[in-house]
Amino acid sequence: MYHKVKIGQLSHTQISRLLNGHGVRISHGSNHEIELSKEQLKKYMKAHEKGKAMTLTMDPFQMQSHQHLRGSGSGGSMSGCGVGRRNKFNKWVDTLGARDVINAGMHKAASTISGMGVGRRNKFNKWVDTLGARDVIDSGMHKATSTISGFGLKKRKPRKMRGSALMPAGY
Repeated sequence: MYHKVKIGQLSHTQISRLLNGHGVRISHGSNHEIELSKEQLKKYMKAHEKGKAMTLTMDPFQMQSHQHLRGSGSGGSMSGCGVGRRNKFNKWVDTLGARDVINAGMHKAASTISGMGVGRRNKFNKWVDTLGARDVIDSGMHKATSTISGFGLKKRKPRKMRGSALMPAGY
């Protein structure tokens, strides 16, 4: 016998792992509704009373009956792109009021550049200047780079120099 409970938000990766039989940390919430066995429910309620999470591993029957969760994670349709970046991009495009210009430019670029080889950069610059979108694109790129900065490789501290072989021992 299974009992319905509501759990917190799960990402697409977490849902996929859960439905493939891997353990996933879940906590109390109101984003997804799942069914837990009696033993799982007991563990879930104890963790909830303490304000903690629990690791859930579904049995094959649960995996089969919870396939509706696929496609309901916190991510969007753009695979490989973090949700925060896409939302930030859309927000600054709407703030600048540049959505129409960008859509028109993308359509024009796709039709103009298709099949061309050498002159792509020149054609790109030509249609950007024709649309008068150079300022919007430049300010958008500056805003995008400043908004998205920090999403990259973590800077490392330089390695300490232990010793050097410039001077032989004893000098």
